[in-house]
Amino acid sequence: MEVSQASVFALSLVFASLLLLVAANVLANTDNVSNALQTGQPSSIQITLSKQTDSAILLETRSAPLVQILKAVADKTGVNIHYSVLPEAPVTATCVGANVGQVMDCLVAKQVGLVAHKPQKDKPAEFWLLGSSVGSCQAVTVAASAPLIAAAVQQPTPEEQALADQALQEQTGHLLKQTQSKDPNQRAEGIGNLGAVGPKDDPAVDEALRTAMNDKNADVRAQAIRAIVQRGGEEVANQVGLALKDNDVNVRLTAVSDIQDDETLLQQALNDSDQSVRDLAKDKLQDLAFRQSKGKQ
Repeated sequence: MEVSQASVFALSLVFASLLLLVAANVLANTDNVSNALQTGQPSSIQITLSKQTDSAILLETRSAPLVQILKAVADKTGVNIHYSVLPEAPVTATCVGANVGQVMDCLVAKQVGLVAHKPQKDKPAEFWLLGSSVGSCQAVTVAASAPLIAAAVQQPTPEEQALADQALQEQTGHLLKQTQSKDPNQRAEGIGNLGAVGPKDDPAVDEALRTAMNDKNADVRAQAIRAIVQRGGEEVANQVGLALKDNDVNVRLTAVSDIQDDETLLQQALNDSDQSVRDLAKDKLQDLAFRQSKGKQ
C-alpha cells in the first residue's frame, strides 16, 4: 500500500502539533512547580498565637521544608534561630506549647538537638540547632523579616482556639498513653513532655506524674520530679522532698538541680550520702544567699 507525499506531510503536521502541545503542558507544569517552591506553599505552614496558658502557640505543618518552617516561626514570634545544615526531608507535624521553646523542642529536638537562650532585655530568644552542622559549613541565622508589633499575641478566633484546644487534647492523650509503655525510654519521654505541654488543670496528667515518681526505672522517676517542678503547684515541695530520699543518686541530683529558692530542701540535701549531691546543694545554697543579698541592696 503506497502512501502519498501529501498524506505523509499531513501526518507530520499532526505529530508536530502534538509535540508542541505536550511541550507547552510540560512548561506550564514546570512554572507551577517553580511558583509553589518560591512561595513556600504557605498553606502548608500555619502558626496560631493565643493567650491561653497551655496552648499559646499552635504550629501545624504539612510536608513543608524545615527551613521554611523555621522562617515562619521567626517571623511570627520574633526569635532568632541559628543552624548550619538542615535535614532535607519535608516535615509534617503538629506542635502545641505554652511558649516558642516548647514548640521548637517538639519540632526539631529529637531530630537534630536544640539549645535555647531565653530573651534578654534588648535581645530576643535564640535557638541553636545541634547536629545540623557539617564540617566548616557557614552558620545561618533565621530572624524575623520585620519588627514585631509590641502586642503580637492577639485573641484567636473561636475556630482557631477550638483547633488549638483539640490539638492540645490529642497531644496530651498520646503522651498519657506513652507513659504506659513497656519501654522505660518511652515512659521517660512521655513524662518529660507532659511536664512541658500537659494542661495544668488536667487531673489525669497530675496522676500520671505522681505514678511515675514510683516507677521502677530511675530515668522515669527523674523525669517525673522535673516535670512536677516545671508545672508548679502546692505539691512541689512534698514531691521534691520524696525525690531527695530516692535510692538512685541521679534522681536526687535532678531534684536538687530543680530546687530554686527552697532553703529547707537544700539544707536537707546537704546530708545526702553522695558527695555530688551535697556539693550541688552547697553551690545552690551559696547562689541563693548571693541572690538574697543582692535583693536587699
